[in-house]
Amino acid sequence: MNTSMDTQQQKQSRILLVGDACIDVYIFGDCNRLSPEAPVPVFLKARKKQRPGMASNVRENLANMTSAVIDFFSNPPEQIQKIRFVDSKSNQHILRYDIEDSVEPLKVSNLPNKVYDAVIVSDYNKGFITPSTAEELKQKYKCQIFVDTKKSDLSPFKGCIVKLNERESGLAYKKEGVFLIETLGSKGAKAGGTTFPVEAVSVHDVCGAGDVFLAALVAKWMECKDIDSAIRLANKCAALSVTKPGTYSLSRREYENSDTD
Repeated sequence: MNTSMDTQQQKQSRILLVGDACIDVYIFGDCNRLSPEAPVPVFLKARKKQRPGMASNVRENLANMTSAVIDFFSNPPEQIQKIRFVDSKSNQHILRYDIEDSVEPLKVSNLPNKVYDAVIVSDYNKGFITPSTAEELKQKYKCQIFVDTKKSDLSPFKGCIVKLNERESGLAYKKEGVFLIETLGSKGAKAGGTTFPVEAVSVHDVCGAGDVFLAALVAKWMECKDIDSAIRLANKCAALSVTKPGTYSLSRREYENSDTD
């Protein structure tokens, strides 16, 4: 396990993270009767909690996993809210209600003129990241770029390390020149013709698992510059996250404990 987190070299490392941000809202309550007005359950609110979501969740995990300086740029998170109604007894989602305001695209010209060790694009395809944004990022920053995208056309991400889930990968096209990492849920991940299995876990909630995978992938790659090692650790961290309720940020201890062969 790499334990050199506090070396001078790592303290000076810098990551640029850009992407769509949201607020994940969880409203817990009880459904004990049907409405007299329609055949639907009546939800009685008991408590509410909220957490940073999407790119903001990547930011939260990165901050716990690495001591690198993280420059983060996103839309105002309150523009996008994912409101989940959850049954308190079973922890099962009853309904998700989304609020999505118009998002202004990122202006790459406004980003810092700094040297970064890695750039991360967390693209939920809500409008903050456009195809031209990706091209401009590649021109402005001459370092490794990691991408998690909901876009199907991968041509703007040529030369990047791109992480997609199994469904997204099946829909993607123009993959030439992209180093593609396909996450497979309980089956792990595959990349470059190699499958990276993961131990089976009891799945509680898959929300945010992709964000955890992306953060761990970059954090480990920053330490060792070995993509295979980074994928193996990202697998373990994502598997741990799905055993937890809601959007989850791994602690530094959990990240380190996952970094064992």
